[in-house]
Amino acid sequence: MKVRQFVNVVMQKYGRSSSLYTVSRIKAEEQLFYRSTAEAQAPATSQQKENFNMALPSSAVVPPWMEIMSRMPPAMLRFERSGSDGTKLDFLPFYERSSGGSSKILCLDASGRSFLYDIDAGSSQPVPCLNSPKGDNPICFSITNPEALDPEQADALYVMNKFPVSRNPCNFEVLKYSDPSSCEKMEGWNWHRLPSPIDYVDVSLVKCHTLLHIDGDPIFLASSPKGSAIGTHCFNTVTRKWFKAGRWTLPFFNRAEHVLELGNLWFGICNSSPNHFCAIDLSSIHPDKAPSLLYSWQDLDLPEDWVLLDCSFVYLGAGRFCITKIFEFGEDEDTGHPTEMGAVISGVEVVPSDKTLQMVKHKSIFYNFVRDNIVCVF
Repeated sequence: MKVRQFVNVVMQKYGRSSSLYTVSRIKAEEQLFYRSTAEAQAPATSQQKENFNMALPSSAVVPPWMEIMSRMPPAMLRFERSGSDGTKLDFLPFYERSSGGSSKILCLDASGRSFLYDIDAGSSQPVPCLNSPKGDNPICFSITNPEALDPEQADALYVMNKFPVSRNPCNFEVLKYSDPSSCEKMEGWNWHRLPSPIDYVDVSLVKCHTLLHIDGDPIFLASSPKGSAIGTHCFNTVTRKWFKAGRWTLPFFNRAEHVLELGNLWFGICNSSPNHFCAIDLSSIHPDKAPSLLYSWQDLDLPEDWVLLDCSFVYLGAGRFCITKIFEFGEDEDTGHPTEMGAVISGVEVVPSDKTLQMVKHKSIFYNFVRDNIVCVF
């Protein structure tokens, strides 16, 4: 399988105006991974990691085993938010479309206006406004639209409010390209309303989500927080109907991704232990039995005073993942508040080993937020 060579990073710049955003690219093959799995597992490399994986004092700013990135690569794309209302922009990547869609991202503002970018193609195009805004950090997932006539326009991006509310007339919708033969919409990119997950409306947020297939249909799993009693529900993208998967919840933070070549498992960041990368089997789901955690690997070992704010991951192919985690650290002696903020971007590889799977750590780089911060990595 082809491995993605780049990781796209969306940055928000601070200064005279905080409305400037840029997109840069990190060369994953060079900056996040050693030349081979064997080199990452070599005794000299492993010993170096072990020497620095000791308990670090809280005064440590950056663990010495991390490489430090002083600046991001030159921006490939720059754009500014219109208006001066101070609202932020949301960026929704086409995560699951690893072939052809991996460089696509949709930009949304608070009013629902949207713009589609394709980094690889160097193109951008406006799309209609959402039928209604989706709040902060909406959920998104992408699949191939089976009805598309043009393979270049075959992406379908689903967007849902993380906390569905009754006052929102449209909590869930899909963006897809309408061909000239369709009498439903005008030709071009259009938003289509979808039914809300009724059990979640005004009651619970969607803590985690993923995709699977049942009887050949793409199925979206939406999972509530553990202990909410809402459980996990499924949306069939073909029939456009919701049904309940079970009272159990998925153990991941934000999202999980299905990786067929790694034992047909689903991978993601562990919600209960966010410095662990984990995997479960969702090939068959049962209403009364929660899927069990098959693997859990510690991917970072950091000082205790580093406070995790956010995390995400990207699957690059061939068992390789890019994991991004954003932290606050350091302490002001007078106020006790954190003094620094930054991100750790790591490359890890999951490989078969004696009828099981093993995670191999490659490189980690640290980027300090001074006049900018990372908004999204895809």
